[in-house]
Amino acid sequence: MLDQWLCPNVKRGMTIGDHKKGDEGEVQEIPAFFRSFSLSQKSLDERRRTIGGSEINTLAAGDPKEINDLYERKVAGTDLDLSTVWPVLMGYVTEEVNTEWCQYKQGIEIIDRQRVINGKKHDFMRCTLDGAVHNYKDSAAVFDAKFTMGRPMKGEEWSDVIPRLVRKYTPQLHWNGFLLSEALGRPVEYGLLSILKGGNEPTFHEVKLDPEYTKHLIGLATYFMGCIEMGVYPDEVERQEIILPPEDRLPVDMTQSNNDARWEQLANTFIQTAGAAETYKKAEAGIKKLVPPHASEAFGHGIRVKVAKNNAKKIEVINE
Repeated sequence: MLDQWLCPNVKRGMTIGDHKKGDEGEVQEIPAFFRSFSLSQKSLDERRRTIGGSEINTLAAGDPKEINDLYERKVAGTDLDLSTVWPVLMGYVTEEVNTEWCQYKQGIEIIDRQRVINGKKHDFMRCTLDGAVHNYKDSAAVFDAKFTMGRPMKGEEWSDVIPRLVRKYTPQLHWNGFLLSEALGRPVEYGLLSILKGGNEPTFHEVKLDPEYTKHLIGLATYFMGCIEMGVYPDEVERQEIILPPEDRLPVDMTQSNNDARWEQLANTFIQTAGAAETYKKAEAGIKKLVPPHASEAFGHGIRVKVAKNNAKKIEVINE
């Protein structure tokens, strides 16, 4: 699949549109060849109501602007027009050869290509698989093919690009793996990633899927969809880092790090406000417990608690 740094919520396709503005503002007709990649209106409607594999990457990355942009597209029912974006087209046309090359080089059978899976336990979960391997190391694996221009970001070395992309797409592998597991009725323990960087031979990467991290991702998506339901921006979505196994973790002296000054500032603030913060948390928890189970919202004495369909509760101060 394409490297979605240009299109964080798009999966194999572009929005429907026959025209777009040129460099000087004039309207240009989009050739039929490019329009043939468009998603149907049915698919666009389904995408509005669900979170796909590429979109969970956006939520997991934790960039407030990207998350709010995704929120606005979900609420408005619109999508990005990518019908003539070159990296997107490259991702589309190289996906098949990338997949076939991985199958040949790794000696695995990649099936379920372009299979759409909707969640059973969570109806907001959805994905379109690049593929799956039903017999991989005594389990099953989900497969994804990615294309990237492969340029380093600011401060990166060329050797940092692929490891960064593996981390970036790990949430999507967990998301798709969970949905595949539901569909197969058995565990999916691995995510397989084939990354095509520019004109280089694709590199193959195996990710062991972590059920606890998957729970974190589902929690992020649950909160995000609750925000859409309540009509509030998801500013409180926090970045979820990939959980490392205990044996890979080390103690770190932050006074010796590049973030020492910022750490000291926040540490002092934390110490000074710890008592108030603890009192706030207890009050918040207590207020939410007092909300009657039949209430769509509860209010009084200057506050309001909004209740989503998934029973998520958000407290706000009433400014009169």
